[in-house]
Amino acid sequence: MIRLGLLTTGGTLIAKSGLSATTTSSDGSLNTDGRTLSSVDNTPSSPVARPWVQPMPVIPVKMPGDPQAFLGGPPDGYTVIEGATERVPHQLFTYDPHTKTYGGKFPPEKFYEITMKEAQVQLHPDYGITTIWGFDGRYPGPLVQAHYGEPVLVRFHNNLPSVKVPQAFGIAEIAPHLHNAHTPTESDGFPDDYVNSINDPKPLNPHGFKDQHYPSVYAGWNAMGNLVGNPGEALGSLWYHDHHIDFTAQNVYKGMAGPYVLFDYLDTGNETTGLRLPSGKYDVPIFFNDFLFDRDFQLVFDLFNLDGILGDRFTANGAIQPHFDVDRRRYRLRLYNPGPSRWIELALFDGTNLVPFWQISTDGNLLPEAVPVTSVRLSVAERVDVIVDFSKTKASRLYIVNRLEQVNGRGPTGKILNPGIPLVQLNIGATAPDYSRDPADPKLAPFKLRELPDPDFNALLARAAKAKTRVFRFERGQGAWQVNGKFYDGSVSANPAQESEEVWVFQNGGGGWAHPIHCHFQEFRILSRNGVAPQPNVSVNGFIGYGRRDVAPLEISEEIRMFIRFQDMSGRFVMHCHNVVHEDHAMMVRFDIG
Repeated sequence: MIRLGLLTTGGTLIAKSGLSATTTSSDGSLNTDGRTLSSVDNTPSSPVARPWVQPMPVIPVKMPGDPQAFLGGPPDGYTVIEGATERVPHQLFTYDPHTKTYGGKFPPEKFYEITMKEAQVQLHPDYGITTIWGFDGRYPGPLVQAHYGEPVLVRFHNNLPSVKVPQAFGIAEIAPHLHNAHTPTESDGFPDDYVNSINDPKPLNPHGFKDQHYPSVYAGWNAMGNLVGNPGEALGSLWYHDHHIDFTAQNVYKGMAGPYVLFDYLDTGNETTGLRLPSGKYDVPIFFNDFLFDRDFQLVFDLFNLDGILGDRFTANGAIQPHFDVDRRRYRLRLYNPGPSRWIELALFDGTNLVPFWQISTDGNLLPEAVPVTSVRLSVAERVDVIVDFSKTKASRLYIVNRLEQVNGRGPTGKILNPGIPLVQLNIGATAPDYSRDPADPKLAPFKLRELPDPDFNALLARAAKAKTRVFRFERGQGAWQVNGKFYDGSVSANPAQESEEVWVFQNGGGGWAHPIHCHFQEFRILSRNGVAPQPNVSVNGFIGYGRRDVAPLEISEEIRMFIRFQDMSGRFVMHCHNVVHEDHAMMVRFDIG
């Protein structure tokens, strides 16, 4: 019963009545009171909240610290795994306690401490206090800014209450996963590698923390023999979140997520250098969530709903329908959909028309060139970076709207709302200096970004034709979620060789459910979707399929073929549905690279 989520860790049975987060949309008109969702299935609605009365929070940047001053002592080259019952060495760095120096292939150069703790926050001025579990006690967690060539170590502290304290949902253990870093297995956030709270000390982990090593190196360094790798494999907009076995959806919904971005010589974080993308305060991560609240303003999570969890209050960076004041110039907006179950399609609306903008990435990976679009679709866990030029509109106010209808946790209905549900009000102020490049400048056409590792798609198809093929069928079975007719039990379902190339085929078994499929560790390229190859620089229904990805949005009765390399490192990893309610109910497979 605990595995099925019917009991809390304290043994309290959660009653179904009044806890379903299943919702249905209205006609999608721009109803600024935010009540664009009405409840069904006898679900009480969340308390009323006036829109646009509070600013959208800007996520604070996390600053590095001195590892010698870390609580629990300096990182010593080891980390705990398997529920903090084993202690293993990090594969890619070492520590000399006598000289207090780090060595190995990728010794960490920047060190961070992030603490998971219970916190009381106010998500809207009309609301009382809501209890969350957040990294550094906030939602989203702090922004980590890293650079290729500067390996990072993050010590994640667990200061949550004891697991003996009954909770309505969630478990007070953490397995932090950096989605989708090219990371050694012991630092990946494998679901069984959760760690105890400091309030539940274990012999191997009395201080309740886990050290995660992020090498900040391009994939391909091993085969190339240069410890640098292929710059075409660069990542950008990542995020970290809890990945505890059976509890990912509950813990992420409770607040366990935050942004992590990587820069390099092209995407420099400085709009006067490299690709000259908007930077500083004009580079803005935004996390979009939907929550359901009870009359006491506490988060509600239906433990009996195995389809997926939807809410009726939309937040941006943890604030319910906020406003965001922008200058009249270009911005880079990093758009995140942490879920747990809602798909979204984001657009800009000026009160009359949709406003065009530029998409520059898929899942945080820069595209070969910027693509003009009017919307971007994000299944759960996807990220899209866009450039919006507020100097090109005559309007003084725009809205970020969600145009994708979804009435339950199964996935979107396919209906596009007109204009959509308003999420953020953008108030455009005075003109400000802008040193970024203009994607619309005809002298720069096409607006080049980053070349893909395999720029010749026909050559990629030829490589794929020679590769081993594996088929994974995602389906409903025996009341929960299966892959190839099997529930996840920790056993190995695939064992690709290190440095090998394979074709993985994702099939949706039907039944009316959609599955955003996420593969840890390595990006992939889509070869075909329902037999149709993706076209470069083309957006179809808000989706660009030609770039590098770590989430395959597998819609109803679809088949996606993708090409993947298993570069540089060995060890155990997982692939799963990122409607994490499905993941927690066994729609996951383990693959071991060796």
